[in-house]
Amino acid sequence: MAGQYLLNHSDPNRNFDGEIMAFGAMSGGDIDTIINNLFAYGYNRPDSGEDTDMVISSMMGGTSFMPSWLELVDVTFFDETRPPVKAWKKKDSGVYKLLNFEADITLPTKGYECDWSPHIGKIS
Repeated sequence: MAGQYLLNHSDPNRNFDGEIMAFGAMSGGDIDTIINNLFAYGYNRPDSGEDTDMVISSMMGGTSFMPSWLELVDVTFFDETRPPVKAWKKKDSGVYKLLNFEADITLPTKGYECDWSPHIGKIS
């Protein structure tokens, strides 16, 4: 049931890379509702330490506790006109596509449009 709830709220082009789902909220009440809904389905709240299933992050750079299974990586693009970005990744992840919240829906892929540590270079 919880998986179905999340999949109904997922958009593979905007908020779900196959392992991590990102929810946006414009107010504290919005994010509290999201947290409460996920908790009701059995997910651990952001204050659960290493057992947490969610992390709260603001666009201004503030982040709640970051569990050891999650990392923030520096992403560089092979098209040097695009500035580097930071991306949330599950450690030892098999997912190599980035979510893209910009109007451009293309999903940059490690090795093809961009790279991050451990660097693999451009795949031709």
